[in-house]
This record gives sequence, C-alpha cells and structure tokens, in this order.
Amino acid sequence: MEGRRFAAVLILTLCMLAPGAVASRRKARPSVCNEPADKGPCKGSERKFFFDITSRQCKMFTYGGCEGNGNNFNRTYDCLKMCVYSAG
Repeated sequence: MEGRRFAAVLILTLCMLAPGAVASRRKARPSVCNEPADKGPCKGSERKFFFDITSRQCKMFTYGGCEGNGNNFNRTYDCLKMCVYSAG
C-alpha cells in the first residue's frame, strides 16, 4: 500500500513538473518578429507579410520598397517559419 502511494505521488509530481521543463526548452522568438510593420520611406507598393506580436499571426502589409525593418517577409510561410514555428 505504501509503495502505491509513493508511486502515485511521484507520478503526480512528474506530471506537474513536465510542462515547465518543456517550456524552458522552447527557443525564443527572433527579435525581428517583435518589430512593427514598417512600410519604409519609398513609394512602392509591394505585398509583404509581417508578424503581429499582439495577435501572434502573420499579416499582410504594403511595403514601399526600401528600408523598413526585418519583420518583412515575401511569403506567409516565411513569416510563420521564422516567428511562429521557430518559437516552439
């Protein structure tokens, strides 16, 4: 009986600690993903994608064609790969 109680407590303890151990191994989201969408100063009109930190989604924006920042992706897939899937 004592052995079963010990096993049950051990299993419950491991179940409570496991999520924290998994979370600590997650990679941090790259810092470019935290930057706001930046059209840049040029007057072009290119369809690009950025990671919106508030909604945690990749969204389309219009890029002017120069400068801006690193939160600027040609495809939704590229944005997701960098800012969602890499963050684990």
